[in-house]
Amino acid sequence: MYIIIALLMGFILVFVVYYFLKVRISSDLDFPTSVKLSQDVGKQKRKHPRTNINWPVSMETSHGTIEAEIKNISLGGAFICCQQPMPLGEIFHLTMTGPDNEPVTATAEVAWSNVNVPDEKVINRGMGVRFIKMSDRHIQLVQKIFKESD
Repeated sequence: MYIIIALLMGFILVFVVYYFLKVRISSDLDFPTSVKLSQDVGKQKRKHPRTNINWPVSMETSHGTIEAEIKNISLGGAFICCQQPMPLGEIFHLTMTGPDNEPVTATAEVAWSNVNVPDEKVINRGMGVRFIKMSDRHIQLVQKIFKESD
């Protein structure tokens, strides 16, 4: 008799636990909680701070010349706004038009792009590039931009 009561109580306990877990899991799926991200999330991968600019850039690629605009820059890289971002890993030469229409040259590699992101989710279509080779003038101009923004 005690065995039957113990089995019945065990069955009820398992059923109650299963029911509450099922309700809890389905409610988590139906109503996702917002995740609060640390303010440092995007900054952790970058070695150099970036600043916003709007400089025209001309990129010499294996498919010809592409005209675009640099939206932000650092000593390590930049975000180039363009309608047809290049493939990841592509290396190319670029000439930026800095302050006072001064041409500034560099060699860059495509580090990432948002080419596969749907149009409705993209604010600026483009790609992030890593500078491989920079002229001394390029380095001076970027450093000057950061000094002026302090």
